Amino acid sequence: MQTTPQQQSTERSAFTLIELLVVIAIISLLIGILLPALGKAQNTAKAVREQAGMKQLMTAYALYTHDNNDNLLIGFPSDDHWTKMVRRREEPKDQFGERVGKIIGQRYPYRLAPYMDFIWEGIYQDQRVIDLLSEAMDAESGTAADHRLRYVISLYPSFGYNTYFVGGGAPGDPIPFSEAGQRIFGKIHASKMHEVRRPANLMGFSSAKSLANPAFLAGYGVIEGSFVVKPPYLYETSGRQWATAYDEHAEDPERNAGRVALRYAGRGIAGLLDGHSEQWGWDEFNDMRHWSDKADAKDWSIEANLP
Repeated sequence: MQTTPQQQSTERSAFTLIELLVVIAIISLLIGILLPALGKAQNTAKAVREQAGMKQLMTAYALYTHDNNDNLLIGFPSDDHWTKMVRRREEPKDQFGERVGKIIGQRYPYRLAPYMDFIWEGIYQDQRVIDLLSEAMDAESGTAADHRLRYVISLYPSFGYNTYFVGGGAPGDPIPFSEAGQRIFGKIHASKMHEVRRPANLMGFSSAKSLANPAFLAGYGVIEGSFVVKPPYLYETSGRQWATAYDEHAEDPERNAGRVALRYAGRGIAGLLDGHSEQWGWDEFNDMRHWSDKADAKDWSIEANLP
C-alpha cells in the first residue's frame, strides 16, 4: 500500500525519540552554562545596589559631622551621653516626630535618619527587614506594633558601625570610653573628623549580619544586617576575636567575623571616612589598620598604659 503525499509529510515532520533526547540534552547543557552566569550577574547587581546604599549612608554621615561641629557620630552613647542629649533636646525621633527612646536611639539608624529624609531603604538589604520597614513607614505612630518595628529597624541596618574606633562607645563594653578606662588605655577612638590621619583608609561602616532577636523575630535565624561590627583584635590580653576563616553559613556571625558580612562572592562593602566605599575581602577586613587610626600593624590591639 502506497503512502499519500500528506502521510509522507507528517512522517517527515515528526521527531524521533533520539532527536528529542538530543534536544533535551542541549537545553540542559545551555541551562547549566547560563545559570552560574545569571547568578553571578544577579550577585553583582546586589553588590552595586548595596554600594550605592553605602554612599547614601556616608553622605548622611558627613552631613551629620558638618552640622555637629566636626564631631563624629557617637557609636553607642553611654548613659551620661544620653542624659546630655536629652537635656539638649537632641533625642532621635521617628518620621512622625516622636521620640524613639533610649534603647532604640542609642543605635545609629534613627540618629542619621533625618539626614536621609527617612528615605533609608538603601541601607537595608534583607528582604524580611525591608518588608518590616515598609510596614513601619505606614504604621500609626505610638502603637505597640510601631514600637516593635522601630526596634527591629534600629537593630538590622545592612551596615554595621565601627563603634570602638570611630565615634566611640560599644554596646556591653563601656569601660574603654569611661574616664577610668581612658586613663588605662588612652583615647582609643576618633571623636572628631580632623583627628583622623587617614580618612581614606579608616573604615566607618561595613556590610554586616547578625543573629535575629528571637523575642521580636522568632525563627528568622541570621539577618543580613547589624547596627555594629566588631574588630578581629581588641585587647592585647584577649587575643584574636574572629575565626581563622570566613564561614558564610556560620550560625553565629559575631564569633565568626565580628558580624562583618562577605556576602558577594567572599567580599563585603566598606565605607571609608573620606566618603568613598570599596569592596573588601577577608584580608582587608582582617587588617586592624582599617579599623583603628592608631593601628600600626595588621594584628594591632589595644594595650593598657599601666604605671
